[in-house]
Amino acid sequence: MAKSKYRQLVKTYKEEAKEKSKQLSLAKKERKNLSKEEKKDLKLEDKRKIEAWKQEIKETEDKKERKAKKKGFKKYKKIRRRPYVLGTWAAIVLLIVGSYTTFYVSRTASMNAQQAEAAEFSKDVAEQVMAESIVLLKNENDILPLQETKINVFGAGAAKPVFGGGGAGAIDSSTVDDLYLAFDQQKIEYNPTLYNLYSNFIYGDEASTEKFQKPDKTLIQKLFPNVIGFIPQSTKEMPAKELSDKVVKEAVEYSDTALYVISRTGSEAIDLSVEDVRLNQEERDTLDILDQNFNHIILLVNTVNAFELGFIDEYENIDGVMWVGAPGQYGTHAISKVLTGEVTPSGKLVDTYAYNVESNPAVINTGNFEYVDQNGEATGRYFTNNLEGIYVGYRYYETFLNEEEYSETVQFPFGYGLSYTDFDWKVVGTNFNENQISVDVEVTNTGEFTAKDVVQVYFTAPFTQGGIEKSSIELGGYVKTKELAPNESEVVKVNFATNEMSSYDQEKEEAWVLEAGEYQIKVARHIRDIVEQFPYTVEETIVTKIDEVTGTEIENLFEDADGDLIYLSRSNPKETFPTAPSEQEYLIPEEVVETAEYKVEPSTQEAPTTDADNGVKLEDLKGLDYNDPLWEKFLDQFTADEMIKLVGDGGYWTEPVKRLGVPETTMYDGPASIRAFFDSWASVAFPVGVNAASTWNDMLIEEMGVAMGQEAVAYDVNAVYAPSMNMHRSPLGGRNFEYYSEDPYISGKMSAAYTRGLQSTGTVAVFKHFAANDQETNRAANGLYVWATEQALREIYFEPFEIAVKEGNPYGAMSAFNRIGTTWAGGSRELLTDLLREEWGFEGFVITDAGIGPQGHHFNTHQAISAGNDLMLAFPINFSQPNGFEKELQEYLIEDEAGTLLGLRNAVHNISYYILQTNKVE
Repeated sequence: MAKSKYRQLVKTYKEEAKEKSKQLSLAKKERKNLSKEEKKDLKLEDKRKIEAWKQEIKETEDKKERKAKKKGFKKYKKIRRRPYVLGTWAAIVLLIVGSYTTFYVSRTASMNAQQAEAAEFSKDVAEQVMAESIVLLKNENDILPLQETKINVFGAGAAKPVFGGGGAGAIDSSTVDDLYLAFDQQKIEYNPTLYNLYSNFIYGDEASTEKFQKPDKTLIQKLFPNVIGFIPQSTKEMPAKELSDKVVKEAVEYSDTALYVISRTGSEAIDLSVEDVRLNQEERDTLDILDQNFNHIILLVNTVNAFELGFIDEYENIDGVMWVGAPGQYGTHAISKVLTGEVTPSGKLVDTYAYNVESNPAVINTGNFEYVDQNGEATGRYFTNNLEGIYVGYRYYETFLNEEEYSETVQFPFGYGLSYTDFDWKVVGTNFNENQISVDVEVTNTGEFTAKDVVQVYFTAPFTQGGIEKSSIELGGYVKTKELAPNESEVVKVNFATNEMSSYDQEKEEAWVLEAGEYQIKVARHIRDIVEQFPYTVEETIVTKIDEVTGTEIENLFEDADGDLIYLSRSNPKETFPTAPSEQEYLIPEEVVETAEYKVEPSTQEAPTTDADNGVKLEDLKGLDYNDPLWEKFLDQFTADEMIKLVGDGGYWTEPVKRLGVPETTMYDGPASIRAFFDSWASVAFPVGVNAASTWNDMLIEEMGVAMGQEAVAYDVNAVYAPSMNMHRSPLGGRNFEYYSEDPYISGKMSAAYTRGLQSTGTVAVFKHFAANDQETNRAANGLYVWATEQALREIYFEPFEIAVKEGNPYGAMSAFNRIGTTWAGGSRELLTDLLREEWGFEGFVITDAGIGPQGHHFNTHQAISAGNDLMLAFPINFSQPNGFEKELQEYLIEDEAGTLLGLRNAVHNISYYILQTNKVE
């Protein structure tokens, strides 16, 4: 077909689409005075016509003509959605105007006593989290702690550090205590010329040694600090040429020590490039100058992703290196205290730091991969192949590299971290049996500084060639000591369940399998520094087919998610090593095409009772079990419209149903700070998730949850969208700052601790993003297609959530944008019902991620409520008019009345149960 003819066809079919939309709008106007039943019949007829139209397009034999018809149909859908989009923008404009008029009242209002007290407690806990998260990577010549507190501070990152990340997990960085303020309070003297030079460059875009005057906040910064915080604040390094001979000469005279800050941020909606985690030319040029002129260089690594640090060995005078992550609102004070020795660093890495991030096998399949059709044309559907299988992070490096390869590839291993003091370890007891692995270690501080230490215990399981895939080593447990004074000792107990050494057998048993053979239990300072190891023999293979918590039978649920791809295998690494997608793999699979649009299968069950008069209020259910019979009488009372409103209209709230005693609740973003997108207040901002995990201190992170929960109570916030617990699958992950680690075990333990703390205050934790939401690129573009094995899903991507559910008992969950295989996570019954609720025992509500505009285009309300997704996160503004989700539910009520009502009823049950766990119902 000639291009001109094709273009004419597209134009024709788009005109037809406009006409059909016009006719439908006219028809709807004419139906206003018809009965409800007549309207229902006509709506069904409209839907049949649309389905017939779609079928006609599908059956068109000529490919070009079929494509032209599809464009026409897309035009129709775009026209039908346009009023909602325009209405949304109008509402945003109104919101901004309204915020402007109320700003001065809300912003200038001082905290009440409860809020002030909660904030003060949070501030103390936040600083402690930061102090325990700092990882000392290098300390040659005992450069740290500082002997002379007079230093030169270089780097644009010093003038404007990265305090958090971008997106929903961001913080209000306009209220942070900057690094210089912390230095002032700790009596660290810094070169004023360099302070002026870098500050003027950052805030005035001109490198000048004139006295720096920090600019006032703009009106937008004052009005919407959380919106500004949402946008990632990257720090551009000052060109090294601005360091004139005069400036450098004066700096050398001021002090022979240079502290250099390198900063990188991360953000929702965008992943990093490999260049983002490497030294750039301006930074290298600066280091060249420092190395040539100063006897001592201390590097502060203010980055949230694992950064390539091989360059520190290239510069003779880099004596000290500290990873500080993103410190949050008050964390700079902890940095200054560690520099002076008031606090001894005790953090340990929760990611492997490789010399070259591209050595990580996940990197080659992280990024922008779009399916094409048979004609090579883009489809608007994107994928990622998790070909590394279970070998994520250290599981790859430890399993596949020999000693020589490892030393050339890995710079800082998982769990690594130095101290200012020395610790002596002595294993004083072990107890290994079929139920538990337990090790007692006496830790003695033999150095000169008061400090904490971390005892890590790993295990190595027997591996059979051609058998179940297994990492050569895995983290089994850990404990952080109390603060030990010089010569003080403490005996710590590290224990974990024996069956945690099991592997998931997706091929034969469809169960967790603890294979017979000899296991090695390894007591370690980090994954490569084994202090002592002990054998433990499993005499007979143990197959766990029944979940020990719920009694539910375990079986494969995600076999279709592997996409028939070849995954990395320990038995055959050369033939299975991950590669970039082939030309064939870019071709859109048949199963993707067939499942592209959700199809309703009308229920054969009877519709449940609605609008009954049973006299039961929500408060009557307080303290009752989830399955108490009184729930049925309560749920019978809801009308269809009430259920649709409650389920379809979520955001930073749940809707009230006043006649049944169902209050409105408030749900805000986390996890580093409690904040709403358009609000002008936020709670104290904690260090980010990767910092929290780097403390290796569950008790402290539980206290962090308590602190945030108390602030939530003080501001009448009932639930927080936290913790965030996806994986650092790749060092390029845009939200690695927000997530905990490359290891699922420590991720789960941190999440469970935070959840326990938060919920102890009556504030519900809504963990996210369930599940396999480990890449930001294209995650929401029709739902990123994530291909992975069942074993990898269960052992890596699901494990943090499973630990959180079983040990933290959260009452809320947020589903993910992406798909697992072909199925949207928020519409997967296997994920949200079969696994989460039935196998693991979760009781609570599930909300979608933010279905705002095109990023929620693939969300289907019928699919959601049928799967176990209870609430649609529609928009961060509460409209008075029904939103698109509510309207869609009304249409499904016509198409599948029984199925829709059953799904709505189940969703209302889950939402109501969540509300009862808050402080809203006494």
